[in-house]
Amino acid sequence: MTIFFQARRARAACRKHGTQRGISLVIVMIFLVILSVLGVSAMQGSSLSSRVARNASDRSLAFQAAEAALKDAERDVKYLRFDNSTCAPTITGCRAEKLKGGNGFDASCPTGLCDPTQISTPVWEDSTKWASSGASVAYGTYTGSASLPVVGQQPRYLVEYLPLGDTTVYRITAVGFGANTSSQVMLQTAVKVLQL
Repeated sequence: MTIFFQARRARAACRKHGTQRGISLVIVMIFLVILSVLGVSAMQGSSLSSRVARNASDRSLAFQAAEAALKDAERDVKYLRFDNSTCAPTITGCRAEKLKGGNGFDASCPTGLCDPTQISTPVWEDSTKWASSGASVAYGTYTGSASLPVVGQQPRYLVEYLPLGDTTVYRITAVGFGANTSSQVMLQTAVKVLQL
């Protein structure tokens, strides 16, 4: 009889031990799934962070390129070269003549010179003006500035003529591009010139 009870206890112990092994397997599998989900979400988070950082860097590059184009356009308006020496018609890359009032400005914006009084919508909103074959001027065209490195496309600018009594105000709009040309920044400034 003792053998019978011992056999019964042994079977019960095996059953109990076998059940515990099955439960531990399920628990381990649940933990593995949870850890896998956490690992995948951490990878996605780091991937998103790197894309955000890359986009911020590209936007900063586009902003700096637009600022460079504004400075280049200011030199162009003041008839200066990249080194702030005076331009002359005989120097390659300079305009044929200094900007005087509204001479050379019209609605079609030849060589980047726009007359906003002849245009119904703001000139900078017309995307065709910013294309490389459009009316805008590429960085360095009239000042001899060297091309900017790293950018996907050289920045461009337009100059608008705004008469104001004895002075002339030129509104300059510039677009800069990042390493990826889809990253664009547009900036504006005004340059006041006393007409002599």
